[in-house]
Amino acid sequence: MRCKQVREKLAEYQLGALDDAEAAAIAKHLAECADCRAELQALERTAELLAPAEAVSPPHDLWPGVRERLRPRRAWSWDTLAVHWQPALAGGVALLVIILGLAWMALRPPATEPSSESLASEYQQQQIIAQWEQPLADDAALGMMFASLGNGEEGARW
Repeated sequence: MRCKQVREKLAEYQLGALDDAEAAAIAKHLAECADCRAELQALERTAELLAPAEAVSPPHDLWPGVRERLRPRRAWSWDTLAVHWQPALAGGVALLVIILGLAWMALRPPATEPSSESLASEYQQQQIIAQWEQPLADDAALGMMFASLGNGEEGARW
């Protein structure tokens, strides 16, 4: 085995967590390599130093104090309020726009279709204008007919 492989499994070797074949291979490498033996001795010394620390148990009321110190302390500000109210405000504005749009649609007068009289009047106007361009048309008679329809302004145009 190489030193890198041995050092990766050295902690497991020290705890006796390796199978017999791996433990034998590491033991063989440790017998030949002084650097890996020194690494194992340092690991054993660290374990000896940490052993007393495992015997100490924390007090039962330790966690509430730690949790209280971890809780963020925020001062109240308008920015905090604005962050939480922005979605509600946006929804309220959207709802208001929808309600106003529905009210406008409900209150506007219904679209009226043109009556048969106005359609007939438009047809007569078109016929008079079409006849005006005829070479034998009586301009005065056509002008009188057009004026009788009540559209003297359009007649002046032609």
